[in-house]
Amino acid sequence: MTATMDLVERSGELKAELIEFSRKPRYKQAFREVASAHLGEDRMIGEGKLIDILDRLVLQHRLRSGQTIVEQFVESRSDLPTPERDMLLGWRDVVEGIFEVVRRDGDVLIVTNLVDELTYRVRSNMGGEVFRILRPRSYMIARFVPMGSEWLVSGGIHPIVRSGRKVAYAIAAELAMKCPELLFRNPSLLERGWELQRSDRDRFVRFFGTDMVLIPGTELAERMRQYAAFSRREVLAQLAAQGSDSLANRSLVEFDFPPDLVNSGTVAVIYDETDGLAFFGGFGEFEQAFTEPALLDQPRYRQRVLDYLDDDSVSPLPFRRMADRDPLRASDVLRRVLGRKSFDWQRDGEKLMRQRKRSFFDRAPLPRLLPISTRLAPYVGSP
Repeated sequence: MTATMDLVERSGELKAELIEFSRKPRYKQAFREVASAHLGEDRMIGEGKLIDILDRLVLQHRLRSGQTIVEQFVESRSDLPTPERDMLLGWRDVVEGIFEVVRRDGDVLIVTNLVDELTYRVRSNMGGEVFRILRPRSYMIARFVPMGSEWLVSGGIHPIVRSGRKVAYAIAAELAMKCPELLFRNPSLLERGWELQRSDRDRFVRFFGTDMVLIPGTELAERMRQYAAFSRREVLAQLAAQGSDSLANRSLVEFDFPPDLVNSGTVAVIYDETDGLAFFGGFGEFEQAFTEPALLDQPRYRQRVLDYLDDDSVSPLPFRRMADRDPLRASDVLRRVLGRKSFDWQRDGEKLMRQRKRSFFDRAPLPRLLPISTRLAPYVGSP
């Protein structure tokens, strides 16, 4: 414990040095990017927001090199002992959420994260007195980084009094929906999320008869409404069999599709085991190009394939589905579109997807369905 306490005390000095390091001119653009993403339309930067922006900047923001500032800081400090280097690099694993205060244990604060439902033992490099204002069953918005088997406050603490329970729950529900990776830090919730997705996909296949269905854009909303009604009936029947009516008063899910998708012609709705439910507009021309590559002599078919390839919001899934049908024909299509005479899907396809669809490979896939806790569920979608 002495070694841990020494690192806790040292962490404050190292964090100050790290923040100072981030003030170098080469990081100005990175600061602007993080500030813009964190502030949204609110351009006023108070002290609390500045602390949080700097914390995200130095620990999590990926620079053009792919590194974080804390990684570059550690590289520049060959004088640091191994325990300090390991501690700093461990800080890249940030936990953030809305935490319910359980109790104090000396200088340690014990809290439960409303988002991932895990319990954390937390210290501060300013000492246990910083937790004095936090009462049991009150809440706080905070960020933690690893400190051995415990955690260390990183950035500011934003307390919420006990009577603000509904506010805390609403913020936690919004955070879980917006950043599901925070919820899925909990291995049990991750496993549950995959279970929910498998069950939902099974319902999709039973309703449509396949995991990939082509629907005219003008009929998309109605067909998905019918599927949602089918799913709701099944789920409510399962809950009733378990003696629960917790969702009985929930309204039917409404699908509000953007006009560009509705007016794109044929839409492919694919429920993949890993990628979950996805919609691909203008799929008719895309599929026809892979069925009859000679159509690529017509600009609209060629452009549709290029659009799918260049749009970083389109996953590799449509290309993989076409290649699964006929890898030789997929190779032919991509040779024509890319102007690469030697392209072969089985040899080059995965590399191409990683180049053109990089964001889909930057992190492990997560379930699209979220196992929100019963106490947060009523606040999903609340203001």
